[in-house]
Amino acid sequence: MMRNNARGTSFASVGLLVLLLTACASMTPGLPGPLDVTASRIPLYPNRPDEKRAGSLIYRGGLELSSTDARFGGLSDIEVNEDGSEILAVSDNARWLRARLSYDASGDLSGFASVIIAPMVGMDGTAMQALEGDAEGLTLENAHDLYGGTIVSFERYVRVWRYDLSNGLRAPPSNVPIGSWVNALRNNAQLEAITLVRPDTLAIFAEMKVNPGDDILVGLEGYPGGPRRLTTRMASIVPRDPHAVTSAKTAPDGTLFVLERRFSPAAGVGMELRRIPGSEVREGARMNGEVLANLSFQDANIDNMEGIALRQGPNGETFLYMISDNNFSNLERTLLLMFEIRN
Repeated sequence: MMRNNARGTSFASVGLLVLLLTACASMTPGLPGPLDVTASRIPLYPNRPDEKRAGSLIYRGGLELSSTDARFGGLSDIEVNEDGSEILAVSDNARWLRARLSYDASGDLSGFASVIIAPMVGMDGTAMQALEGDAEGLTLENAHDLYGGTIVSFERYVRVWRYDLSNGLRAPPSNVPIGSWVNALRNNAQLEAITLVRPDTLAIFAEMKVNPGDDILVGLEGYPGGPRRLTTRMASIVPRDPHAVTSAKTAPDGTLFVLERRFSPAAGVGMELRRIPGSEVREGARMNGEVLANLSFQDANIDNMEGIALRQGPNGETFLYMISDNNFSNLERTLLLMFEIRN
């Protein structure tokens, strides 16, 4: 009888140990693990909750995201899978984030759950720290494949890296060669947006112009490139002062969508979305396009909008997702908004 009790105690102890080890692993900063995030639904216009139109965009739901975990925040760009059920994000504090998205009966965005956070690692396989991993742009080798070749642009320590996420979020990167044009860019206003415009071409955007009167530089970089195959062609985007580029994504037909942000102490935060025909995305072009929407935090639920993602709906709709970067500040919010693009 005593032997049976001893075995029972032993099994219980082992079980407790396994649970403790699992919990510790999930909280270890260097390992991917779950993250508690609260998602609250928000209208586009707080004072006009039934209004959903913003220029050529129709609001399809939005969430304010928050967490007591200090690792959450600083989300700077996103991608979504084909059916919109999962999202991948990078933060400007060297972290990956995955989450599951859900929708209400009308197909509007309603939930954000099953969140996983992980450190981004450097070439040596160890977690990067803060400014070393200031990730700003995110694009995918294969559209909507959140578990394959993933390309990230960084500022401060300016570079472009490729991660093979089929090997998990701890996979080390490989370098993607880019031209010397980036040397002219100023600190913290460097590589802000990246998108694969063609299977062999990356469009990489500076955040703002280098000198007054300049256009904003866009490098059209051959991909995947290599030490003997570096091909850089230059284009630019006509600035719309006081806006700065924060994200860019390419639709299946080659159309380019560019998110831009503005800020001033007097007017606060604003944003606009531009659509640029694929025919303008070429060497020597001054890309301009048309503004689809322009929003201000003074009447709309927006914040420091930094990232966008695109997908097609089951009936041919084009859905656009937009994320804000809270800069790890209590004065800013992390918002995930969904829109349908209409003409």
